[in-house]
Amino acid sequence: MTKVGGGLTLGDTAQMRSGQTRPADTRELGGGVSLWALLGVFWILFVGQAWTRWALSDDQFAPAPIFGPDTFSDSSLAVLRIIELVSLVIAAVTIWTFLIRPLWRQRQLTLDGMIVIGSLLAAGIDPMINYFHYTFAWNAHALNLGSWLAFFPLHQGPTRYAEGIAWFVPQYLYLGIGLAAIECKIILALRRRHPGIANIRSFSMAFVVILLLDIVIEQLFVRTQVYAFPRTWDALTVFAGTQYQFPVYESVFVAAYAAGFTYLRMSAHDSPDGLPWVHRGIQRWSPRLRTPVKLLSIVGFCAVWAALSYFIPWSWMSVNADSIISVPTFMMPG
Repeated sequence: MTKVGGGLTLGDTAQMRSGQTRPADTRELGGGVSLWALLGVFWILFVGQAWTRWALSDDQFAPAPIFGPDTFSDSSLAVLRIIELVSLVIAAVTIWTFLIRPLWRQRQLTLDGMIVIGSLLAAGIDPMINYFHYTFAWNAHALNLGSWLAFFPLHQGPTRYAEGIAWFVPQYLYLGIGLAAIECKIILALRRRHPGIANIRSFSMAFVVILLLDIVIEQLFVRTQVYAFPRTWDALTVFAGTQYQFPVYESVFVAAYAAGFTYLRMSAHDSPDGLPWVHRGIQRWSPRLRTPVKLLSIVGFCAVWAALSYFIPWSWMSVNADSIISVPTFMMPG
């Protein structure tokens, strides 16, 4: 193409005459931040209606009943309360570290802060674990206000059981942003020690570490009867047939959940402009709307990733379980 003037081509001048201009950066044309933000709006509306109807219900918004004849000893109850307290402390530290302190210092909402908010809202998906069957047994002695599964469309599982709010909501934080922070440190340490290491290798090594760590954490909860797994796949379960049976794929799903946030954070770290892949295309929005759109996109990602990495595969596997045990009556649904 023939050049004219200061390096412009005849094609450029033709575009100018027709009112068309070439974008300054073609990267602004890519990205799906708007779609992720739309998913975030959808999730807020969905979980908002579920929580609202649950709170206004006559029979669902109340502690789940505790059935006998099985009893939960005073010492076991004390351990449960300690676990709840420690969980709340960890949640508070996580919120302070990743949300409040950066917001206070930088006067802006950071990616980690958005992940914290998105993770707390993603906790609304939790009843889906019992969507088809009572495959995750909750201890009714835990601090709870029942469950909001009754307000999920087409559910088939029981709806009166004890969502242990004091310990399960914190799990969405420390199993998400908390484990992701650990994974990122492992990946960056591997990069420093082995320059040029492939992402697939560093991410896989970090994944295995988190997988093993979650197995240890889960054993604490199972052995103290905070929860149990009454329906599992025998071939993929340790201690199968006992009250402490543990499906190994539980930790695989948790590690996959954490890996999603790891990739999100690392994509921002590795990007020249500091943007994670979910925020690609944010330049198309006006500056005053960019922070809300970014937040909504992270909310959408958190909900979608929780569903894809954990709840959908878990619910599917619960349908064909073959290692089915009876749990103590204080873990039975009403």
